[in-house]
Amino acid sequence: MRAVKGLFSALACAGLVFTTASTCAQAVPEPAISDKKVVTSTDAVESSPAELLEGSRTDYFSCSVGRFRGELEARVVFASAGNTAYFDVSAVRYRIVRSSGQGGGNRANVNFHLDTLNKQGVVRASDPYRSPDAMRQDGSWHLLDVNRIVRTDYQGAVTFEFVFDRSVASDTRCAAHKTYQWAGASTARSSAAN
Repeated sequence: MRAVKGLFSALACAGLVFTTASTCAQAVPEPAISDKKVVTSTDAVESSPAELLEGSRTDYFSCSVGRFRGELEARVVFASAGNTAYFDVSAVRYRIVRSSGQGGGNRANVNFHLDTLNKQGVVRASDPYRSPDAMRQDGSWHLLDVNRIVRTDYQGAVTFEFVFDRSVASDTRCAAHKTYQWAGASTARSSAAN
């Protein structure tokens, strides 16, 4: 128990544990296209092969359906702890763009969930986040300071779902998904075998 408390304290001190949800406009310039690592999908979740992740990085997720496009910036990291790691995803900011006169208010949703998978691809744990029904659809970047974390010994997966608010029809949705493989997984297995 003392080791778990010590690990959590270390993660908190390293700035890897965040809570709270915030939605306020922010005038932040969009990153240059060359700086972006974008994961996109249209109308449905597209699966992708697991990508090896060492340390942490910022990824950009986007999807579109009809005349709506959702974009999100997230920080992803594996924080190692012996033979396991913590898959930590922080949603930083989002933007919802309506095009060609598409109607709709500011009652959209930006939901996401993390899953941890074993070597056979079986989901072993999950940590979901459901946003308030109040996400803005004005084409501007808005802060979304939400963090989720799951323990894993192999892979972590994240799915971001945008639910777009339409004025005269039922809401529509799309999602972007990405799977990451912990770079320390093979090292941990080698150590355990010895």
